[in-house]
Amino acid sequence: MAFFQTLSAPFNAYMQWLHLRWPAGTPEALPVVGQDGATSIPGLRIAGDLLGVPLLKFAADSGARAVQAFIAEHAFNDSQNSEILDLAIIGGGVAGLSAALEAQKAGLKFVVYEASEPFSTIVNFTNGKPIFTYPKAMQPAGDVELTATNKEELLAELRAQADKAQVLFENKRIDHVQRKSGELEICFTDKTPAVKAKRVLICTGRSGDYHKLNVPGEELEKVHNRLFDPKDYTSKKVLVVGGGDSALETAISLKQAGSVVQLSYRGAEFTRPKPENIQTAQRVLGDDILFESTVSRIEPDKVVLKTQQGEQDLPNEAVFVCLGREAPVDFFQRSGLEVHGLWTAKKIAGFALAFLTILFIYRWKKSNSEVSNWFYQQHWFPYNLDFSAWHETGSAVTKLLFEHLASPGFYYELAYCLVVLVFGIKRILRYKTPYIRWQTISLMSFQIIPLFLLPNFILPLLGQAGAFDSEAGAWLADQLFPLIPGTEIREYWRSVGFILAWPLFVWNVFTPTPNALWLAIAMFQTFVLIPWLVIRYGKGAYCGWICSCGALAETLGDAHRAKMPHGKFWNKLNMSGQVILAFAIALLILRITAWVLHGTTLGETIESMFNLGFTGLSLLGIPLNYATVVDYFLAGIIGLGLYFHFSGRTWCRFFCPLAALMHIYARFSRFRIFTEKEKCISCNACTAICHQGIDIMNFANKGAAMEDPECVRCSACVYTCPTGVLSFGRLGADGTIIPDSLPASPVLMRETAK
Repeated sequence: MAFFQTLSAPFNAYMQWLHLRWPAGTPEALPVVGQDGATSIPGLRIAGDLLGVPLLKFAADSGARAVQAFIAEHAFNDSQNSEILDLAIIGGGVAGLSAALEAQKAGLKFVVYEASEPFSTIVNFTNGKPIFTYPKAMQPAGDVELTATNKEELLAELRAQADKAQVLFENKRIDHVQRKSGELEICFTDKTPAVKAKRVLICTGRSGDYHKLNVPGEELEKVHNRLFDPKDYTSKKVLVVGGGDSALETAISLKQAGSVVQLSYRGAEFTRPKPENIQTAQRVLGDDILFESTVSRIEPDKVVLKTQQGEQDLPNEAVFVCLGREAPVDFFQRSGLEVHGLWTAKKIAGFALAFLTILFIYRWKKSNSEVSNWFYQQHWFPYNLDFSAWHETGSAVTKLLFEHLASPGFYYELAYCLVVLVFGIKRILRYKTPYIRWQTISLMSFQIIPLFLLPNFILPLLGQAGAFDSEAGAWLADQLFPLIPGTEIREYWRSVGFILAWPLFVWNVFTPTPNALWLAIAMFQTFVLIPWLVIRYGKGAYCGWICSCGALAETLGDAHRAKMPHGKFWNKLNMSGQVILAFAIALLILRITAWVLHGTTLGETIESMFNLGFTGLSLLGIPLNYATVVDYFLAGIIGLGLYFHFSGRTWCRFFCPLAALMHIYARFSRFRIFTEKEKCISCNACTAICHQGIDIMNFANKGAAMEDPECVRCSACVYTCPTGVLSFGRLGADGTIIPDSLPASPVLMRETAK
């Protein structure tokens, strides 16, 4: 055992240095939403806190915009049936009020359902709680006004607006929403008759259960989840548990009301709260902040904490567990809403169907596969196409096109380009920042011109036109695009190696006979050009702007980026790419050594070892070699088959050997995502949207620059951040920050414009 521990120690240290040193937080399970809160159920939208941004202005904005989106759908044109509501609004908070005002302005028939009382979340704030209406420059859609600076003023302001508009709130608890006979039905927990509505807007916020400590004694009456009036606990010994804004504000309010307060937090420092809350807490609590402590058990007269020094007994009369609330996942599931990270039978069936479809396509386009051969024997598409007449009389371009039309692989490549083009244009139209516009244009251009047109049309036509007939031209063509043995057909497909570097594209290097030119090109790309790019601009300079895998991931995969799993297990799985990279390097060493020792017994042995590892190794008839497992199965079938359920970056993140090599380069990179802690509201939107699984919020909470080597510069986190916390840039040689020349944050663009 000691031997294996000694053997694994360097590898563990390497993994820690390369990637495992970075945080691995996970996003909350929230409903999957699209534009203006659209959900997987037609006619049902979500607004407010459930969109992942816990800000009053965003709640008001999203409520109004959701109703505007319903109106734009012409959902309420037919209002003949007086028994059916135009709109049912579930939740009477800020988002619900904003939606109600917008619906009233449009003359809609609507009802606002509230389970407890209007604005209950704000009612449950601690008395005197300060209100932060970020971002200050934002003007929400709709008519709700937010000018108050504390709880009581805000509550009075909202109630006054509701009264003035005569918005009625119906006290009802909703069990679920269902679509029945083309209409939406709101079903109540008290079993009263369901109410039908043309459209439903959910504005409940995180109204699920409070997060628990799950320790003995948590059920005692002295344990609470929220503080109403701090004066009720004057002179009492109180413990507050948590490390967010709610916990700090609770502890501060209690201390200022004369309580004997201690604050227990499991972390070594505060990262999530607003800077002003941290400063105030440190000033008023001092040594009564107990970092790196957790509650072991709660007893009637004390609390037992586990600290680095062991267990500690604290005399206690009240405990406030301020860990936040869960989203009402059960309500979502009963209503049939798709929730991030939760798998249902329907989702499993969809995943299986998608994966089998991709598997079928890949077997169909692969020469001599069982599917391809069966299609050939049945004379099915494209083997039933007869272009012989056209081939005899057509132009060079026509002949070349018809040759391609007889190949399944051509249709796959054409479809790949069309998908990148169509979804790329959609991405540009959806995200209106210069960064995304030029990044997407770059990806589309590389995919269409050098990776599709060059090998399929440009080079063959140049060959037919005699461009390679001269002595120099023939030599160059023989080196770069050798003839297929026994034919006059050149391997123009090798030109993709100009863009896809080794070891992402291995076929120009792992050739039976030495090809010095391709080897030189590949080594220059991989060990000179790409390191320069990565060290200067980050790994994303290649992955996010050039690579064909990135082209599909940032276009087709754009709608699925939030499906990437996060957490420690998945961060460890990232190291799979390092294993594949080591395998590729071993094959490269064997390949070059076999060339050098060609003609010797040792050279033949090494050649056999290379062939076995690259194309020949199998077990029980199942190929287990590099070409099949890595280049075909992981890069192709797995990479594309998991697109719609695990994000488009599955191959890039976990298995790509070139990405694994760039991770090493990126540890020396000057590229960073810089953060402004004072703007961070800990909404976790940046982490949730990252399709590389990076816990970006952890960096933002600390005000630290994000330097995780996994980053592909997609800009989703920068674009999504509601307060403009994040920005691209790099460190200058003198340590100064050099901002990116292309703006990527719409928030910062608006602030700069003003």
